[in-house]
Amino acid sequence: MDKQFFAEMRKISHEDELRSKLLLHGVKRILEEKQEKRKKGLLGFLRRKDNNL
Repeated sequence: MDKQFFAEMRKISHEDELRSKLLLHGVKRILEEKQEKRKKGLLGFLRRKDNNL
């Protein structure tokens, strides 16, 4: 995650409604990044597998 994201989270109080929305947004972004990496890894693996046959 970005250092900027964590810096902004530290500024927001725990009672603020925006904090929960930002946390959810951050978690969603992390999951999307992991999914993209997994897709690239799987596609690369399948391409190598097809080329070796």
